[in-house]
Amino acid sequence: MLPTEALELVYQDAVPQTVFGLVIMSLVLIFDGIGFVGTMLFFKANIGSSPHPSRLKATFFFVLCIQMLALTQLTSMCIWAGALLIVGICPNWLTALRLSASSYTTLGNFTYTLPGGWHLVPSFIAFSGLFSFAWASSSTITMVGILNKYLDTSKNSTPQSNF
Repeated sequence: MLPTEALELVYQDAVPQTVFGLVIMSLVLIFDGIGFVGTMLFFKANIGSSPHPSRLKATFFFVLCIQMLALTQLTSMCIWAGALLIVGICPNWLTALRLSASSYTTLGNFTYTLPGGWHLVPSFIAFSGLFSFAWASSSTITMVGILNKYLDTSKNSTPQSNF
């Protein structure tokens, strides 16, 4: 049986951190889902299935959608930073954003001493970053497949110069 101090430590430290981490991670992944699915729908709608596809248009929308995926990731880091700031884990926006970005990308190279009882939070930030990057990578691979299929149809059609 665990001593009373160990149970208190788990209850006071691990449980609140876990609840906080899972709640914010869920919010981030919901936001990412909306952003990534929206980006995919936007890409498919703008690439379309024209009988005379434009390579320039396809490339433009591919690059635009990659930027949209990146902005979704950056906004996710801001969600974490806002949560860190609201809870009082970080003293200001810049520190919260730097800690969030460092943990989100799993680099962990930003040295900041977390207040007592909040040492698991960077792990939850990293978990959400890993899931988000995997999802964004999957979306990118799907868009590459759509783009390749679209460009293959352009080989069999008359070139179209307009955008």
